[in-house]
Amino acid sequence: MKMIKIKKPIVKKPQKILCYIDFTKHSSYLVDYAYQLSKLIDAELFVLHSVTDIKSAAGFYVPHINTDKLEEELIEAAKDKMYWICNHAVGDKIDSDHRLIRRGIPIEVINEVIEEKAIELLILSHERSKGALSGFRTDFADKFMKHASIPFVVLPV
Repeated sequence: MKMIKIKKPIVKKPQKILCYIDFTKHSSYLVDYAYQLSKLIDAELFVLHSVTDIKSAAGFYVPHINTDKLEEELIEAAKDKMYWICNHAVGDKIDSDHRLIRRGIPIEVINEVIEEKAIELLILSHERSKGALSGFRTDFADKFMKHASIPFVVLPV
């Protein structure tokens, strides 16, 4: 039997952590865990949620609906929900510059933020009952895990 040599990565302490939440009932737990880890290793923590881009999700023009206004309202509601979740989990310890709401497909948004903020560790949740990473379709989750650009931690919830 032939031995496969695996290239060992150099392990370093992450300076920036990204915690992706999907606003499920487990989001506060995930934020709390990410916050505790960030304090333990003295890293900067960002918390991210993505809001569906209504125009691209529909795939066609929707008459009589101002989708721009609707998306603005969704983003504002998501900011309020993000504030509530973070505050419930860790009080006021995560400021508004570190609570990110972005528009788009979760995998794409996560990758954009990883690059933009130079994130070095990603924290996600996995709902055992659903069989995929929380907030992701199974095919997205598989694609993400196979092509991850940084290490990630998946918390079972």
